[in-house]
Amino acid sequence: MTQWLSAVRERVTWQTGLLVLVLVALLVVAGQRALAWQDERQRATDEKDAAAAATAEVEGLIEVSGATSEQDLDKLLDGATAEFRAELEAQADRLRKALSKNKVTATGDVVSTGVVKLEDGRATVIVAATGTVENDQTAKAEPRNYRLRVDLQQDDDRWLVSGLEFVA
Repeated sequence: MTQWLSAVRERVTWQTGLLVLVLVALLVVAGQRALAWQDERQRATDEKDAAAAATAEVEGLIEVSGATSEQDLDKLLDGATAEFRAELEAQADRLRKALSKNKVTATGDVVSTGVVKLEDGRATVIVAATGTVENDQTAKAEPRNYRLRVDLQQDDDRWLVSGLEFVA
């Protein structure tokens, strides 16, 4: 009987050890999957937020009009990093005067966006937009198509534009 009890103890100990090992392995795999899922969810959120910030800035840019240029440019400046804001501010007065003098009225909408790069709090978004421009030298509003590359930088919970370039 003692021999049988000893054999049962060895078997239970070995089986228990194996069970504990399997449970630990399952917990490790579950933890890795949870972290990967959380990272992927954060990346998707960052892509969505970066695309939304790029959309807002591009729509603000292509809708700058003479009558509302003060408010329009203030919105653009609000969505820009300090460095890009300084570049915009350096040209703002000249732009306001030209828009007002030529009685420019512009409208526009973003048609599509695509995040082409996202890493370390920086993003690059390609934006396609359409719009119209009318001024004192045109008989009617003229259609426009725009393609822009927008560079963004994450600042706490906001994505701010750090560069903007028209592309072909």
